[in-house]
Amino acid sequence: MKRLYVILCMATLLAITTVAAEKAARKSTIHLKSGEFVTGVITARDDQSVEIVTDDEMKYVYPVSEVDYITHEAKKKNYDTAKFRGFIDLGYAMGVGEPRNNYWLIETSFGYQITPNWYVGAGMALHHFDAKVSTYPMRNDKPELEHNDPDWKYPFIPLYLNGRYNYRSESHNTPWVDLKVGATFINHTGFFASPSIGYHFATNQFFSFNVGVGYALQTATYKLWCLGDTPGAKADDRGGSYVDKGASFHNFFVKVGVEF
Repeated sequence: MKRLYVILCMATLLAITTVAAEKAARKSTIHLKSGEFVTGVITARDDQSVEIVTDDEMKYVYPVSEVDYITHEAKKKNYDTAKFRGFIDLGYAMGVGEPRNNYWLIETSFGYQITPNWYVGAGMALHHFDAKVSTYPMRNDKPELEHNDPDWKYPFIPLYLNGRYNYRSESHNTPWVDLKVGATFINHTGFFASPSIGYHFATNQFFSFNVGVGYALQTATYKLWCLGDTPGAKADDRGGSYVDKGASFHNFFVKVGVEF
């Protein structure tokens, strides 16, 4: 499980670094005193010379004495110029109903801004439940056990499809609505759905920030520990007996995140 955490964090960091590097390359045009000009990305510059790399990866170095002036491409919001999107959100979910359990959440989504208003993608999340003993059925013969099912010590890891609609173009501050629908297959098995609303703050050409609130539904199967003479009971490798049960978790959450 720790290895999965490390892999997820490394993949997310690599994605952010790669996209930021690609969007950071701003084109410039060097105008020479001879009347010629070259457009590309300036890769080096000092008091003596300036180096530029064109789109066809040709490198040119010009003495400053031959340069008349340099113009730069106007900065644009990445929301208007780039189709790729990445979202990383952190938040806290408060349980309602029974079983009532809270959890910390890390949610990701990667996809495309198909129009200035519509985004579609897919992602994965970690929902680490703060399981309360009183909300889970206990083994009748061994009440000292902390949880009814040893798998509950692991987080839920839902995989989902993600759609988002922005009221205005993402180059502006704008409200949004979002929907995630998927399922969990790792550690637990069940259905996952989460609608949310929030506000997008357009900050600069590389990143923006989002805040939101929403609801999450998570279903899952679990083992209800019991005595061996319980109808339908099964034996497990710990020497106990259990019956398969199902639960639905209802949570309202708040979250903040970065978009790139």
